[in-house]
Amino acid sequence: MKAVIFRLRSTLRARWAATVGLTLVIAAVCGVIIAFAAGAQRTVSAPDRYVAAVGGGFDGIVTQEEGGPLRISEVLALPDVESAESYTFIFGGLTHPEAPTESFDTLVFAGTAGGLGERLVDGRLPNPATGNEFVGSTKFAATSGLAFGDKVQLVTYTQEQGDANEFGTAAPAGPTETATYVGVISGPASLEDGQPTVMFSTKLLETPGIGVSQSQISVRLRDGVGLDEFRTRLDTLPDSASLSLDRSELISPEIRRGINTQGRGLWLLALVASLAAVAVLGQVLTRHVRLPPSEMRPLSAIGFTDRQVLVEAMIRAALPATVGTLLGAGLAVSVSGRFPTGFVRTVEPHPGVLVQWGVLLAASAILILALLLWTLSALALARWARRTVRPSPTLDAIATRVGSPTAAIGVRFAFMRAQGERGAAKASLVGLTLTIAGLVGAITFGVSLDRLVREPFRYGANFDASLGDNGGDAMPPELEANLERDPSVTSLILYSGSQVRVGAASVPLLGFQALRGDGTPLVLNGRLPASDDEIAFGRLSAHDIGTHVGDDVTMVGPTGSQKFHVVGLVVVPGLGRNDGIGQGAVVTAGGLAQVDDATVPKAAAVRFLSGSGFPPYLAAILGPEPPNLFVPSAIGNVARVRPIPFALAAVLGALVLLTLTHVMMTSIRARRHDLAILRSLGAPRAWITRVVHWQATAFTLVPVVIGVPLGFIIGRIVFSSFADSMGALDDAALPFILVFAVVVGVLALANVVAAMPARRARRLRPAAILQAD
Repeated sequence: MKAVIFRLRSTLRARWAATVGLTLVIAAVCGVIIAFAAGAQRTVSAPDRYVAAVGGGFDGIVTQEEGGPLRISEVLALPDVESAESYTFIFGGLTHPEAPTESFDTLVFAGTAGGLGERLVDGRLPNPATGNEFVGSTKFAATSGLAFGDKVQLVTYTQEQGDANEFGTAAPAGPTETATYVGVISGPASLEDGQPTVMFSTKLLETPGIGVSQSQISVRLRDGVGLDEFRTRLDTLPDSASLSLDRSELISPEIRRGINTQGRGLWLLALVASLAAVAVLGQVLTRHVRLPPSEMRPLSAIGFTDRQVLVEAMIRAALPATVGTLLGAGLAVSVSGRFPTGFVRTVEPHPGVLVQWGVLLAASAILILALLLWTLSALALARWARRTVRPSPTLDAIATRVGSPTAAIGVRFAFMRAQGERGAAKASLVGLTLTIAGLVGAITFGVSLDRLVREPFRYGANFDASLGDNGGDAMPPELEANLERDPSVTSLILYSGSQVRVGAASVPLLGFQALRGDGTPLVLNGRLPASDDEIAFGRLSAHDIGTHVGDDVTMVGPTGSQKFHVVGLVVVPGLGRNDGIGQGAVVTAGGLAQVDDATVPKAAAVRFLSGSGFPPYLAAILGPEPPNLFVPSAIGNVARVRPIPFALAAVLGALVLLTLTHVMMTSIRARRHDLAILRSLGAPRAWITRVVHWQATAFTLVPVVIGVPLGFIIGRIVFSSFADSMGALDDAALPFILVFAVVVGVLALANVVAAMPARRARRLRPAAILQAD
């Protein structure tokens, strides 16, 4: 052992510069990998840490569907309720006091930031004793240009105007108030709806004449009280049918799904990058510590055993691997403030540098162990005696039928192990096949995800516009009449909505009336309801209440109950505050009247004749600009993570490049003897170049042929599962043109990579190589 320690000292002293350089390279590469891993963990844990930071979530949300006095005092008086906070939508807007015609693009609420799941991030909260102060969301702060203390004018609509759907289309006739901007709030609610929002105190609701639409009361229940028990207690209140109850999610499942998608993407980036890093750094580390034959012979002569040589090499490898990886962990901590990225930063409770000991230690240990295992395996394989390897009969048959001598030899070089070569071609082929499959799968998933966002019918908006759905109780009566008479309207579906219950679960229920065309909800399974006792569910709601096509369910609404037969699963259109997609159910208009006989059409889903434009009569009713198509928050969250599959594809593409480069360089080095024989038999340099390029092409073509179909299958399965989790249309894209371009690029890349080995092969000196052997 003393001899080993002596050699370690002398070797490290002689090669300190190379050791330091290798340590710094390992630190840089491992720092990136550990940063991705720590960022992924920070991303997926952000929702739970945010909930803990704001004091915990709520147990349930009571929705007061109608306007009128806020009923939070009645809810608070129930013995099951420990605490409650609320917010109410106001029919109103903000304008500049000096320029009343210039309005801010914002939604107006009255209540508490906590009820909305938001927290104060700058300034202060409104004085609860007055109704003339407000806070704004981060988007409002970024777009309004206001400073704390600035004054604006709050203009409102009356309740009668709101109920008549005049919000935004007629002059406001409600009271006005000069209001002061005092703070900024932020939180997951801003991710549900991208519009800027402002929040006044609940005191504003006491102003006579202000019109309101809907109120949300977030409740915390006493220990031991469940939602079913609380629903029973809620039913003891007067007019309890107008109060729906849902499980509270401070951060909604859609937001969590988007956050988890980003987190999984970062985990995949970290995993793929670590595989590439271990493959490349392991080779560099092995070359750094492996002793050349000229040094091995003297050591053997003085009594060094193979075990002693191996121990010395592993200790020399452990030093840069361990120190470099730990330095990389420190580098990862220094850049941790950049995570989480994008929209997830909204729910990060403690932005800035964060030390996550569990992830740092685990990632560092895995990387160190992987590098040392790679080095140990490579050093052990280097001890094998050289042996002749015979090609398989299948390879012989292929090589003899390709018709070109250079192609035949290139095929043999690609799939036949060279004499003395470490490792087998099969392992490299399997690795490259899986990498190409992952690359194609990532592209397939990414293109399918992008198509889901770009084509609204896939998430329920199979129409050009949803008209009349602006918070009122009914569509303007002249709107329906004009749409029915308009020949440019190719599809016209009227929708009304209500909130019903199946047991203790609340379900948004849409009643549809098809007046013209085929713009009815998109069917995933079964069919649409045709009679008043049939119903079709969104996929998520069907799962939540445990129902399937062919079952019967009883729905309890404000005015009655009705048994419905489940005839299908559909993509539910978004209406009002319901995102639709997988949430809710649809029945005929007559079926909805069975459980809520007070409903009237609230929105019209319209398709216009191509090129007909926005009709003038709609501009007179709804304003000069056509309404934007409703985009559910789940789709908005999906849109935020669209780059991740393509980033993963880029990393996999880099891994393909690294694999090809490594295989070609090591193969040509191992085949120096074979190439020297070919040269001595008279093969010209150009002939040798073609052999190397045929080798690269053949070695790449087999993984492409197997990996591309496998990638399509993987991408389609993963996307279908992802779309099903939202209730959207789950058919995946088949991006043949893009994948064909990738295949051509991979084959071209293989030949570009082969250019340098081919250059080396041309410059070999056969006499010197054969004499040395």
